[in-house]
Amino acid sequence: MTQYVLLAAGVVHAVLALPAGAEPKDLLPKAALKDVVAAPDEVAEGWTYDGANFAAPVAAPPPAVTPAELAAMKADLKRRVDTAAEELRLSLITPGSGQAMEYQEAYAQAQAALAASGEIKPADYPMLAATIGVDFDPETGKPAVDVLGVARSVKAAYEAFLVAGAAIRGARLLAKAEIDAAADADHAQAVFAAIAWSELG
Repeated sequence: MTQYVLLAAGVVHAVLALPAGAEPKDLLPKAALKDVVAAPDEVAEGWTYDGANFAAPVAAPPPAVTPAELAAMKADLKRRVDTAAEELRLSLITPGSGQAMEYQEAYAQAQAALAASGEIKPADYPMLAATIGVDFDPETGKPAVDVLGVARSVKAAYEAFLVAGAAIRGARLLAKAEIDAAADADHAQAVFAAIAWSELG
């Protein structure tokens, strides 16, 4: 059964539902027949016709992002980069300003203890003495039995965090720079999606 469509300005306005065996000339006024043509079965409303061929409608491009919208998107993506970096850092350390002071003091005491000569008195290194028997001495692989063992543990942990922290910092700053330089929204979003945070911790 042949399909017929009604055109309006070169666009399929309607697909005609004709009774079996009927032709357009049987049902439509003569004046309307000039806008009726036979069409393949896949043709539907919205298709165009150039007098010889039908073409499916082309999807309209997405609305353009204004410069202000792009700037706002970039700012949001950069905030999300900073947030993701901080979440990764906090997976490696305990959060809190007081905790940060503890880390700094413990590392300072570890440096001092490892550089000291002569007797190492626990009372001189209270941060380290507090975790004797708790921290693992990387030299023995067992709980530290003295201040020096804790000092080695603190030093190893600090150096491991420096390596991870440097990787996080590099990825964070590079991503933010590339987002700033992105010419469009798709590129900016692609930069954010491509950050491999899981490989940095």
